[in-house]
Amino acid sequence: MKKVILMRAWDRSVLRAASLIAVIALGLAACGQATTPRPAGGTTAPSSRPAPTSPHATASSAATQLAAFFAAAEQADGRLHRAAALVNGDIGTSSMRFTPATLTAIRALGNAPVARTIPAGLPTGLLRGVLVVYGDLASRSAAFDGVMVYGSSGRELPIGGPDAQQVLRGLHNGAPAAARFTSDLATARTLAQQTPLVIIAAPDSRAAAELALRLNFIDLQNGCSYTFGGWAPTELETVIWQSGTGPGHYEGTIGGVRFQASYTAQHGWQIIIHAC
Repeated sequence: MKKVILMRAWDRSVLRAASLIAVIALGLAACGQATTPRPAGGTTAPSSRPAPTSPHATASSAATQLAAFFAAAEQADGRLHRAAALVNGDIGTSSMRFTPATLTAIRALGNAPVARTIPAGLPTGLLRGVLVVYGDLASRSAAFDGVMVYGSSGRELPIGGPDAQQVLRGLHNGAPAAARFTSDLATARTLAQQTPLVIIAAPDSRAAAELALRLNFIDLQNGCSYTFGGWAPTELETVIWQSGTGPGHYEGTIGGVRFQASYTAQHGWQIIIHAC
């Protein structure tokens, strides 16, 4: 009996720590393939319109072009913290039950607004810094998938039960990204301030396809097959491009995983990644 009590105490400490530093979740990704054809999913190349300026931006730096990204990332972080507080409040000493208000807050989360603010054509170092920030948000978002899978019915989940353990696992997965988000955001902002203005790539360019591909891959790695977050890489995955099969169509691998990328003016880049 003493062993069980100790295990439950550890479970609760993990949940409290994870939720208080805002490990959050997004909608679930389908298994088998990852495809995000609609513009809201971030696969359409971002607009080349100038982004709003910020107090940290100068007219001669890429910070002006990424001001909207930094603002959107901060807003997403705020939403994650607020949702985390609701989740934490739904945890009792012996069970967890997620209220309609908590579930609504989680369903309202999403990183598409952040993805849409990232311009295509960023130099490698700055692209890496921006995608590290996006990866942090994606990991934290998907960390709440366990809440939606096991707790969306509103039923009570005993702390020591298998369903609650899966919820706790997801929350724990998002904790590292939540802990370093502020630092990663500051690093990306500094890189942008030190980078000259970037020539934004055309929506139908391979640079735009690569951006859409990388965003989709981050989302997929965090969301498929009950992963529940935890994938926030600090380096860019290797992309190998194969010969296109026609105008606006590419195939290749990212991180060793096969993909297809197709472009239409109406829908932008549609990405299919053969994973999960």
